[in-house]
Amino acid sequence: MIKISFIKESLLFTIGNALPMAASVLLLPFYANYLSPTNYVALSFYIGISLLFQILFSFSFDQYYGVIFTEIKQDTEKIKLLNGSVFLYLILQGIAIVLISIVWGDSLLKIIFNNQLPVVFYPYGFLSILTGFCNALFKVSMSTFIYEQKPKLFFFANFTNFLATISISLSGLFLYPDTLIGPIYGRFLSGIVILVFNIILMKNKIQWQIEWQFIKEFIQKSWALFAFVVMNWIVGNIDRYFLKNYVDVNDLASYDLILKCFIGIEFIQNGLSMAMIAKVFDIWNKHKKLGFTIETNRYFNVFISVIIFAVLVFIMILPSFIEWIIYDKKYYYVFPMIGLIASGYIIRTLMYPYYFALLYAKKTLQMFIANMWSVLIQLILSYVFIPLFGLIAAVLIGILVKLLVVVFYHYYTTRYLRENKVNYWKWYGITFLISALIGLFYLIKIDYRISNILMVSIFAVLFFIVYKNELKIFLNDIKSKLL
Repeated sequence: MIKISFIKESLLFTIGNALPMAASVLLLPFYANYLSPTNYVALSFYIGISLLFQILFSFSFDQYYGVIFTEIKQDTEKIKLLNGSVFLYLILQGIAIVLISIVWGDSLLKIIFNNQLPVVFYPYGFLSILTGFCNALFKVSMSTFIYEQKPKLFFFANFTNFLATISISLSGLFLYPDTLIGPIYGRFLSGIVILVFNIILMKNKIQWQIEWQFIKEFIQKSWALFAFVVMNWIVGNIDRYFLKNYVDVNDLASYDLILKCFIGIEFIQNGLSMAMIAKVFDIWNKHKKLGFTIETNRYFNVFISVIIFAVLVFIMILPSFIEWIIYDKKYYYVFPMIGLIASGYIIRTLMYPYYFALLYAKKTLQMFIANMWSVLIQLILSYVFIPLFGLIAAVLIGILVKLLVVVFYHYYTTRYLRENKVNYWKWYGITFLISALIGLFYLIKIDYRISNILMVSIFAVLFFIVYKNELKIFLNDIKSKLL
């Protein structure tokens, strides 16, 4: 049975992890109301550049960190050496990447955007790269708090990031309306603040020395994870690079606004998964075998059902929320497609159990191969169909790619499992049924507001039927804690 303490920790990890992106989401209405659609779209590309370089700077060390930490968690001195090795290496690597960007960045952006949008290297492109550097080191430092199960420190550090981003960005936006000074400098300066703040928090957990044995293992195992994350960036961003040539900038701004809102859902997925990954790794480590057992599946079942419910509630309130805070009706264009976009995130939830298993088994090459095929298919389909059908093609291709990742992960993971007691109705049945109903409601032109309310109601009934025994045990557990 899932313990109350786990739920409390999950909330702190989930909320803490979502706070940086929550800051971005809360800033969206100010961007939409104080920037022109052209500047809004340009800002979107700058944020995408920052996220890409964050990936390049971290080289996915933050994702593999938990594997090594789990092996040495009883040795405090080794953990300090691990932290110092990771930081020093990534700083050296980051300096090299920054120097390369100075040489090639300006020419590359001119080729990509060809004066279609005001996206330039100096100063905003360069500042976006430096922001990615600060955020990469911050994210890697958060790994210690995750695997040491320090949810309060994790939340506190991310809350500081949240406050810094909001306050600096809004100050700049109000002082310099319809310019990118506030948004870009807000992200950059808050990145410096949180990095310095977090290093202070970790001063007793770092030995500033490189142990090359750690770095060698990181590089050997993280390169495939790195490629996986780069391909995730492509999946999440490449459609706008195609769309900028074929759709009106106002429609592109509307589409990007909705996707930016959904990043909040993605961070909830990642945050809840962070709360779960250490628990699941400990179970596999304790039993010395990799498998989807009844014990691990309890965590995965809760994760999948909570995320589906969160997504459905999210899309039910999102249109009204946007109408309330954003005045320009140009940003309402994509409202009828919100459900379709959501179905991709619902399907994406199924990826996480397989991702955990492959990561624990150190089968990062298989993760790379699965994502490589998915990205290649996305690029081909986008090149062919986006010029013909525009936004709807981008949305449907996004759903297909997320489904393909799940299929490929399932194929590779089941080859290494020593035990597989998955309840496929709880994993796949509800997920695909909800996604199919969303697609059906879109095809028969049911009003998106009615459709969203229906989906929440249908899922609530399904959840009660499928999880009635677990709910009964959970409620009894809460009752016993209170009495």
